[in-house]
Amino acid sequence: MLVSALVGAACAEHGCGDARAEEPREATTTPTHAETMARLGFVRHGRAWRTSQEIEIIEREERAAAARRDWKARLERLRRRLDVPTESAAAFEEIRGISDPLAVQPLAEALLAEPVPRVRGIYIEALSRISSSDALASLVAVALDHPDAETRIAAVERLGVIGAPLAAPPFVAALASADNAQVNRAAEALGRLGVASAVLPLIAALETEHASIVTDGRAPGSTSATFTPSGGGFSMGGGPKRVMVKLRNDRVLEALIALTGMNFQWDQAAWRAWLANERSLPPDFDLRRG
Repeated sequence: MLVSALVGAACAEHGCGDARAEEPREATTTPTHAETMARLGFVRHGRAWRTSQEIEIIEREERAAAARRDWKARLERLRRRLDVPTESAAAFEEIRGISDPLAVQPLAEALLAEPVPRVRGIYIEALSRISSSDALASLVAVALDHPDAETRIAAVERLGVIGAPLAAPPFVAALASADNAQVNRAAEALGRLGVASAVLPLIAALETEHASIVTDGRAPGSTSATFTPSGGGFSMGGGPKRVMVKLRNDRVLEALIALTGMNFQWDQAAWRAWLANERSLPPDFDLRRG
């Protein structure tokens, strides 16, 4: 008993365990955060970890942004040359020759800020020569929203050169706009482009309902005296009120007349009945025949 106790004490002091306890253990290390992210396919980019696909997208957009800045500066130089008689023709041809889709945004911004109609026309022509959806969308926006009527017409004419089928869908969509002026501008564009397929949505847009703010001249929340045969009293309220009003759209009617050669005025039922009859005729039938 005494010997066993002495042996146990000695082992406790000098670590004489079994053979397995004395075998060296395999060293284990925890991977660093960088190693873990790399294993997952991420790359350090600036202050963030990103995939190679994300980095490619970011770098492509950075190159595009730099190109747009270059185009903006170049257009500013060309604009100054347009005012120099000896350089104007060359600058005009250089603007006309632009084909880079990355020039669309600088061209659209220059067009919007340009006070001279002739120069706006040059920018519109340049946009029409760039084959991209952004260029098409820019011309549609000019045709719908530019404050100058001649500029809007110039944009529509260039869209006609590009092709009415490509330009028509956004104008048809604008017939449902909450902005009555935009409804009429869209209709005018469809008429000028000769988009016969837009007849049905044009019929629907002959009269449209829009929100309008009306006021009786009193401040909001004011009180006014009213007098009736049964006595007097006070009424509360006043101030601006939002009401829905129906409006007849003259440009829509003009577009329908131009596209069909018919004129049923504001009678939507008559227009629809006529169109239903036309659709029963051969596909090559001219909608503008009486």
